[in-house]
Amino acid sequence: PPTALRLLLDWRFNLIFGTAALVLAAVYLAGVRRLRRRGDAWGPGRTIAWLCGCAALLLATSSGIGRYGPAMFSVHMAEHMILSMLVPILLVMGGPVTLALRALPPAGRASPPGPREWLLAGVHSPWARFFTHPLVALPVFVGSYYGLYFSGLFAAALPVHAAHVAMNLHFLVTGLLFFWPLIGIDPAPRRIPPAARLGVVFASVPFHAFFGVALMSAGTVIGGGFYRALALPWVTDPLRDQQFGGGLAWASGELPLLLVVIVLLVQWSR
Repeated sequence: PPTALRLLLDWRFNLIFGTAALVLAAVYLAGVRRLRRRGDAWGPGRTIAWLCGCAALLLATSSGIGRYGPAMFSVHMAEHMILSMLVPILLVMGGPVTLALRALPPAGRASPPGPREWLLAGVHSPWARFFTHPLVALPVFVGSYYGLYFSGLFAAALPVHAAHVAMNLHFLVTGLLFFWPLIGIDPAPRRIPPAARLGVVFASVPFHAFFGVALMSAGTVIGGGFYRALALPWVTDPLRDQQFGGGLAWASGELPLLLVVIVLLVQWSR
């Protein structure tokens, strides 16, 4: 049965996301070291935010949360909220694109484009402008909740391990695309006025709340056949576990959004 200690300490390293978390942390620290060796400053707050984001990614996928998530809806929802809300907020506050642009050497006029030039081209590409537009990023970010869980797609994906990996990647990417132009300190494909950023954040709040309430008030179990087939002795009522997961989605979704509002207000005042 899951306990707080088992969820935190019962680790099984996730080969994909655990490796990504460690590599992202190491590459970021290497970039910070390169800047400091040549005498350039880099804010410690950005480094802390990035490392905390990597740690949250590692925790969500390699700790007991990642182990119990495929078998319990409530734990899966906790993992979902960490990957789609907490990790992206921390990562975009780390300013990885700005760090890379300062740490990578320019290719020079007579040389072919290098990593720095390709990164700049990607940031200002039409695809980046399209997917970070609030009218695109907001519906994809909040619409994924409803499209995944209330369409039968989640129930079909439950028995397939590759589908779990794809879901986690989707949660992470959509969160990054949503929060990058809102609170990110990196150069973005488009500059959104602070008032419009607050409006986008507040527009997403009712959708998060209604999603959690819909899960808590549902009378049928999403993917009930799969969870009943597992017959976990500590999940005697899958519907109650789903309702608990809905409560987690409602409560845990509000706290990161409050953090985003605070960051936006600080950036606006500056």
